Amino acid sequence: MERTIIGLLLLVALSLGSPTLIISTTASYSGTSSTSYQYAYFVVNNSSRPLIFQGYTIPPYSAKMVYVAANGSYPPPLLIMYTVSYVNATLSGQQLVSRNGSLVEVNITIKNFMPFAVPVTVLVQRASGVDIFSSRPPSGVQSLGGSAVYQWTFLVGYSYNFTLTYRIESFGSFGAVSLPPVEIISDVDLDGYLSQTNYTINYLNKTYNYLYNLSYATNLISSAVYNLTNNLDELRRILNLSSVAFREGAMGLNASRYAIAAVNSQLMSLSSSLLAAAIALNRSLLLVQYEYAYLTTLSSALEAQAIAISAYEKSVGATVNSLNGIENNLYTIYYSLNNIEQSLYKSKENLINIKNKLSKIRSNNTYIENATSALIDQLNSAISTVDSLISAVNSAEQSVAAMIAIVSNTRDALVAVGAQLSQVQGILNQTAASTRGNATALEQEMPPVILNISRSLVSASRNLTDVAGQVSALERPLGSGVQYLQTASQELVAASYQIDALSKSLKGELFYLGLANSLVENYLYNITNNINRDYYYISIVKTYRRIYNAGRVEYQFVLQLPIAVRLWNITLPTNLGVEKPGGSDLSAYIYLPILASAVAVGLYLGVGKGFIKRRLD
Repeated sequence: MERTIIGLLLLVALSLGSPTLIISTTASYSGTSSTSYQYAYFVVNNSSRPLIFQGYTIPPYSAKMVYVAANGSYPPPLLIMYTVSYVNATLSGQQLVSRNGSLVEVNITIKNFMPFAVPVTVLVQRASGVDIFSSRPPSGVQSLGGSAVYQWTFLVGYSYNFTLTYRIESFGSFGAVSLPPVEIISDVDLDGYLSQTNYTINYLNKTYNYLYNLSYATNLISSAVYNLTNNLDELRRILNLSSVAFREGAMGLNASRYAIAAVNSQLMSLSSSLLAAAIALNRSLLLVQYEYAYLTTLSSALEAQAIAISAYEKSVGATVNSLNGIENNLYTIYYSLNNIEQSLYKSKENLINIKNKLSKIRSNNTYIENATSALIDQLNSAISTVDSLISAVNSAEQSVAAMIAIVSNTRDALVAVGAQLSQVQGILNQTAASTRGNATALEQEMPPVILNISRSLVSASRNLTDVAGQVSALERPLGSGVQYLQTASQELVAASYQIDALSKSLKGELFYLGLANSLVENYLYNITNNINRDYYYISIVKTYRRIYNAGRVEYQFVLQLPIAVRLWNITLPTNLGVEKPGGSDLSAYIYLPILASAVAVGLYLGVGKGFIKRRLD
């Protein structure tokens, strides 16, 4: 129980994040290298008592970086390959025998094993007597312990080449100079990459869903526009046919105008003839009253009048037939107008249905909203045009119906006149026969009969005059109907041009809608590839994380370079046993370079190790 309570208190006091694996490699110019591994834990003590973690004591309410040796070896995230070459210098053992102006060139190739770009920093401490050149300018210069440290920072995707060149300018008092080591540091944030990539995948999925909805809306609009263009083409065809029908109707009505004028002329002529016949009969009545001798002549006159009335009856029948033809033409035009009206109603219904479908489309894309609004405006214009055409056709139907009524009434009146003329003809023939059969009876019966016939002829003449007036009244609306049909035909042609322009405009929009849909499909394809690629990279990073057992990896690579010593020009005597005046031995001059090298090595090891240690801390 006590151990459990202590464990719980420890968990409350300890705040421990994911460790960092530090891989440190020290390489030599000769090609040898050694690598060490350790974990770094950032430990936070939230309690009021000291905390022991991995043998380290963390004071109360404090934090400390704790380094723990790792058990085993791990592959570095980067492969660093290097070559060291010398110009006007010779490597002898661990010393570089050189002179002023000698060059040491370090070529470094960095290969990245991670599926993402890794930041890399190269650090070189400026040494006295050595100039440093590089293949790219430094990113910055830091001051460390009074010495300048050059820093190069860059991202390594798959591979990166970097070149450093040291030029020896002076050797100092001891004839030796230490070439500063090259330190390469890379910090690989595995957890950060996983978090960022998962965020990117979520964002790409949202983008994919948005573009997919946009593609669906684009396809819907394209389908609606395609159907609309087909309906507009059909409407344009109906308007063209209607225009032709109106134009032919106008021609038919115009021809009917001439036929009605001819009928009117015939009716007026027939009325005058009947009136003349009545006058002749009245004169014949006077002849009967005063001169019986002329009865035979009267009989012949009656027969002649009967023949004339028969001709008048035939003329009336021809006129009735002409009016029947006009009535049939008017009925044909009326039914054609009715069919056109029904077609226009169907076209209007199709346009309203398409407009309702477009109104239901909702999209966050400005282009789709503008295109939908423009299509709805154009549909409203087309619907208004169709409504105007329906009104025009309806007015034309009413005018034609009125014309049919006038023609029908005129025909009925003419039929009645024809019946009267037939009766008069029969009476005249009977009277002529009676005259020849019995002159005495004729003399007694003739005056009232002739008087009745005369009255009938006058009545028929009046009826024909009235019919002629009706026919004249018919001519005026027929003229208006001709003009109206001609105007309607022209308006239909103009509307057909407008519908055709709208259809072509919409077909042009179909191209841009198809182009937009193609672009969206390409984006969807690219987004899918990016998501799949990111999932693949995540699997690789997760594999490395399991291998490293850490959320971060810090790779430190140090390349040690040789010590440069001055090339001494020494002339040795032939007899080494001879002492130099003053008791000095020449061997001291021979070992002087060696002594200088030893001193330089001591300085190099002291300064270099201190610099690296400060970097590691």
